[in-house]
Amino acid sequence: MALSEPQFAALVDTSAGPDGRRQLIDLLGEDHPAYDQRGTAATVRMRGWALLALARIGLCEASLVFVLEELDTGTDPYLVAAAARALRSYPAPSAEFAPFLMRCIANIRYQDQPVSFHGYGEYALSSGSSPVRELLETLAWLGPLAIGILPDLETLRAQPGGFSKKLAVDLDHALASIRGAGQITSPASCCDLPGGLGRMLWASGRGGSEPVESIVFEDQQGESISFKDLFPGRPSIVVFFYTRCDNPLKCSLTVTKLARIQRSLESRGLIDQIGTAAITYDPGFDLPERLRLYGEGRGVRFDAQHRMLRATGGFSALRKHFRLGVNFIESLVNRHRIELFILDANGRIAAGFERIHWDESQVVDRAVEILKADVAAVSSRVPRQAASRTFGTLASLAVAFFPKCPVCWGAYLSMSGIAGIQRLRFSPALEAVLVLLMLVNVASVWRRGRATGSMLGSYLVSAGAIAIIASRFAPGWESVAVWGVWFTLAGSLWSVVNNKKAIPAHIAARLP
Repeated sequence: MALSEPQFAALVDTSAGPDGRRQLIDLLGEDHPAYDQRGTAATVRMRGWALLALARIGLCEASLVFVLEELDTGTDPYLVAAAARALRSYPAPSAEFAPFLMRCIANIRYQDQPVSFHGYGEYALSSGSSPVRELLETLAWLGPLAIGILPDLETLRAQPGGFSKKLAVDLDHALASIRGAGQITSPASCCDLPGGLGRMLWASGRGGSEPVESIVFEDQQGESISFKDLFPGRPSIVVFFYTRCDNPLKCSLTVTKLARIQRSLESRGLIDQIGTAAITYDPGFDLPERLRLYGEGRGVRFDAQHRMLRATGGFSALRKHFRLGVNFIESLVNRHRIELFILDANGRIAAGFERIHWDESQVVDRAVEILKADVAAVSSRVPRQAASRTFGTLASLAVAFFPKCPVCWGAYLSMSGIAGIQRLRFSPALEAVLVLLMLVNVASVWRRGRATGSMLGSYLVSAGAIAIIASRFAPGWESVAVWGVWFTLAGSLWSVVNNKKAIPAHIAARLP
């Protein structure tokens, strides 16, 4: 049974100790069952109370990302204020926190509403705190470490109406703390966020086990295509969004940044080698025309490798496979995180960025690394496949000309003119092994035929195998073995040539 809000608040309160930190972190996951079928306002109250509990017991690296995410993209005054307060409980202040705080001030200052932290869901009085006040206090906590944003803060201070008069004291206190009475230091490197949070990159192995190959999408033109037909063949950059999102720092910015990625790929000559896709969380509402207009308004490129998509069925499996950070009230999204995935040429999840907005150049660089890995993998596989095809074909020929009896075996060997070799014994077991290898070759050609979509080679090799086997057991059919040999050679040759289609063109072009 779902927890009521008072029960949720009581659970958070009982978790507000060092042993409860893991439970609080779990409660901040957007896909946690506690948020299922909750309205947005209830979700805000619940998450804010969990953030405040973390502020009381102190942030760790595992919980820091949730606070930075709220500062990076948050637009709700209560959640922003709670995140700013929670950040001050982190044991190691970092210069890299300052840009998050400054961006958040710029985003939230026109929604600087009173907030109260005294009790769950308590109504805020005008004498309470506010998100900008909490943000300024956190900048003062950083002190000289925030020197990198000092010019921006001073510019904002000098603007008419930049801050309300009642915040002037808080602002001056923050400025004085940052200036540090002459103790100003140089800002730290841009990549010094704890735990590598500046990149928010995780490697392969994150995907779920849900079967998604048969999921059918409809793109912005109304064309249907399955997962297995869309993604395998080249690396793909995939983002999730929905058009009804009312936070401009999430979905709208995500799709805008995806368009920038497309332009970057084009400038680097990779637009046909790395695909992109934007998949909606809201497939029932985001119909093709709405997807197209949303993408066009943000500069998205559309073609066979670059689409905006809605799942016409199987969204639950898609959600589980990607482990999407999203929850709903009926069909409406009540909370979601920013998430981007990079799939390899087999359609498997190879990397991802989540929560904090990603840098377009980092995403493209990672996709290029995956592209190079795909090329290397195919390059190493092709020689093995060629050897396998050659060996399988030779096995078929050996079966065709293998002597039928010990007498024939001796005659074959005598024809060789090699003294003593005729004493080698006829082995029915060897014939059985050769037949088995021939059948393995037939199965291999069929598998390649399905991969390329061309079954001619499969039919020819199968006909050749049938003819060869028939020549072994049907009296008077010895001459059929010759046709079997020709069919086998023709089918194997067709499979070799046509197998290039199973390799993406951009990879095949790089193979020796």
